Amino acid sequence: MTKKRTTRREWITGTSSALAGAALPVNFSGSAAERIFGTSSALQSNSSPAGNDADRARRMKWWHEARFGMFIHWGLYSVLGRHEWVMENEGIPVAEYEPLAKQFHPKPFPAREWAKLARETGMRYMVMTTKHHEGFCHFDTKTTDYCAPKQGPGRDLVREYVDAARAEGMRASTIR
Repeated sequence: MTKKRTTRREWITGTSSALAGAALPVNFSGSAAERIFGTSSALQSNSSPAGNDADRARRMKWWHEARFGMFIHWGLYSVLGRHEWVMENEGIPVAEYEPLAKQFHPKPFPAREWAKLARETGMRYMVMTTKHHEGFCHFDTKTTDYCAPKQGPGRDLVREYVDAARAEGMRASTIR
């Protein structure tokens, strides 16, 4: 009988759920977005200035009215043509996965097409994941060479995305 090994994904999911549950108040009101983005007064930090409440309320109002946007989750796993957790789920060793960074050659300025499509379909905002769980950064950074400008793409993909979104009148956000 072999003991089932806990995967990194299972550990991260379980740990983050436990930490989130411990960190958030049990009884709070408001929509899920308000709880996540911090507009509920129960989630306000004691160190945040009172002026932030109005700004958060303004931004949340805009987001609720915008209603429709694009989420871009794209990375090295595209080279393999499979899902974002391919490294973990298929047990690909780091030494085999890291060379994908040199092979990752997205066509020039794909963000222009994304932004145009978003605008034409009535979307008002775009959000892009800029660094995935495997550590590859789509932006230029001095902290690692495992990033788009220093690997296969040879350019800052986040800069392209932000410029394209703004050119189409979209709000652009990023998450890591």
